[in-house]
Amino acid sequence: MDGVMKPMSTCAPSEVKFDPGACDLQLGDTGFEDLPESCIAHVLCFLSPRDIAMLACTNRVLRGASLSDVVWQAKLPKDYTEVLAKAKDGARAFDSKKKIFDYLCSKIPLHGHEFYWLLRSPAGVCRGQGAEALDILGGSDREWHWLQRGGSSYDKSAYLNAVCFLSVKGSMECSLPVGTYTLSWRFALDKTSSGFTRGWGKLPIEFAMSVNDHVTVETYGFFPDCQSSSEAKHSSDDEDQEEADTDWNEYYVGDFTVEEGEEDSGMGRVKLDYSLVHTKSRYWKRGLWLDGVVIMPKNWLRYDGVRYAATVMKYCRTRNRWMVS
Repeated sequence: MDGVMKPMSTCAPSEVKFDPGACDLQLGDTGFEDLPESCIAHVLCFLSPRDIAMLACTNRVLRGASLSDVVWQAKLPKDYTEVLAKAKDGARAFDSKKKIFDYLCSKIPLHGHEFYWLLRSPAGVCRGQGAEALDILGGSDREWHWLQRGGSSYDKSAYLNAVCFLSVKGSMECSLPVGTYTLSWRFALDKTSSGFTRGWGKLPIEFAMSVNDHVTVETYGFFPDCQSSSEAKHSSDDEDQEEADTDWNEYYVGDFTVEEGEEDSGMGRVKLDYSLVHTKSRYWKRGLWLDGVVIMPKNWLRYDGVRYAATVMKYCRTRNRWMVS
């Protein structure tokens, strides 16, 4: 050994040959339409329902794949069969998973004055409970009226005629996909309302929410301090002015988290108790419409048309810069 390491084998440069023709991918007349529909359907599973609908309008093959049960089975919550069984309008027959998804997006009335619906973009499960399911102190015809009102999801809403002590409590036990949710009270104030606004000597309403028998939120506020603007369209017509003055709003109470129950199910069971109490003030309260409570995914934001269009344009500009670079 002379101390010099030698390679075990060598390859002369002349032995390495590059054949450009071997690297050419000859597609010929093969196109997107030649891909198996099942393959395209699996790709669509990763898109949102709104994106799937947009792509279905661009190509007949995409449209065919977008109707596949494979696509919409992935968009349905794990407990959708239980929801269908609890629907107030009874059992219904569906010939595709897409029709089931569309049905669940249309606000399904459930037994017990509850509602269930899916968000299309982003996907998410929402629940609501009407005022008729709530425990209202002094809920007699003298103090409260049960009336129908435009924009409500329920047959009747609670209208406060006049009370001195206000106490409303409710509870709900349900299954939800794992994630973080918000709870809000849906309400409206008409022109004759009083006792709910800020003012000297007036005390705020006490809001509370407990999750699985553990108090998680205790807050104080006034009803006009709502989280979101009205969902109804305002009108300048005199005949619609009265309804515009009592548009629905939502008062945000707090967040809660749903943890996974069964292994790999992606669902969790949660028990909620909530209340709004105003018993420490002697001011009379009147003119309140109470529709119930709303539970929604926290990551869902409401955009009007202008804000949504601006967001889409910003995304397109960013995507174009990325493609050019």
